[in-house]
Amino acid sequence: MRRLCLSGLFALAACGGPKAVGPERPSSDELQGVEEHKQGDLTVKTYDINHSGRPDVWDYFKTVPDPKTAKPGLLLIRKEMDLNGDGKVDLWRWYRDDGSIEKEALDLDFDGKVDEIIFFDNKGVPVKKEQALNFDGKPNLWKYYEKGQLVRKERDTKGNGRVDTWEYWEGGKIDRIGIDTDGDGIVDQWIKSPGGG
Repeated sequence: MRRLCLSGLFALAACGGPKAVGPERPSSDELQGVEEHKQGDLTVKTYDINHSGRPDVWDYFKTVPDPKTAKPGLLLIRKEMDLNGDGKVDLWRWYRDDGSIEKEALDLDFDGKVDEIIFFDNKGVPVKKEQALNFDGKPNLWKYYEKGQLVRKERDTKGNGRVDTWEYWEGGKIDRIGIDTDGDGIVDQWIKSPGGG
């Protein structure tokens, strides 16, 4: 099974959400081997959440003035997590300056390649997903959302990097499918879904 059950691991991912100045802190029982160091202009804090003796969460901060005190504070801009304990990052999150999540990348089969990238609006609602269904690190499925609802899927079914199939969704169901049969990037055939509007 290439796509592993990650429910327990994503509980780890929820630890340390973004705040304007620093992350939400895990409980003292969860903090093991917390370290802090500078990496260029960034401050990096590492955590050992699973008590393995090595870091599994890395928080990257930039220094900004705290709007309440005007003193320097830390703003979380990126989080990296090792979800399966193998020492390699499997989940990356990027944050906007307002603390909202901008995008998230996942290595779903733990092979070192990104299999899914999710882009969010400033309220944390997904607007686009890119997926590498072949687990080769190359996206071949793109999903687009409006107000959290799927409205369109684009697929590269031939593996040549070009979209050749489009699905348009209405009310949670496929409305129509467009197919590019000659590889020019233009729909040549439309199929209306029997269940569509």
